[in-house]
Amino acid sequence: IGGLGYVACVQEMQQQWLDMGVAFDAVVVGSGSSGTHGGMAAGFYGNNIKIPLIGIGVSRDPADQEPLVRKEAQAIADLLGIGKVPREAVKSVGGFWQPKYSVPNAKMVEAVQMLARTEAIPLDPVYTGKIMAGLIGLARQGYFKPKAKVLFMHTGGLPSLHVYEDVILGRTELKD
Repeated sequence: IGGLGYVACVQEMQQQWLDMGVAFDAVVVGSGSSGTHGGMAAGFYGNNIKIPLIGIGVSRDPADQEPLVRKEAQAIADLLGIGKVPREAVKSVGGFWQPKYSVPNAKMVEAVQMLARTEAIPLDPVYTGKIMAGLIGLARQGYFKPKAKVLFMHTGGLPSLHVYEDVILGRTELKD
């Protein structure tokens, strides 16, 4: 049921894109318990949005994450009666969440610091910081074409930023 909220989110995003006359080449979202990613995948499918939706894993790599997201997306599609969500509708990327869920890593710290300094956008260390680390990593690897318009889905998490203050400010050493 919670994933249905992200179907509505996708519909609202799509309407805003139309109203503003903008188009994106990809959308990047967090992929953890699978509600956000699965709901958005069902929403992309049901609303015929053909751009890639890329889930950045925050607790699992693709082999373990994608089956959970597909199951969630299909459960939502079943509730809506929109048919079978194609396998290719679910794409996730791993490698940015280690050493484990909620444990900081250097890529996350870099992403949180970069967005705070350059855009004044706070990211939390547990979730959105690792997702942005994934987006930055993909961009550096050439995953996106130059000048690609990629939408980052920021899902909140600000309160946990303060729990990791010493790590973010470099007062505590990471154990990667």
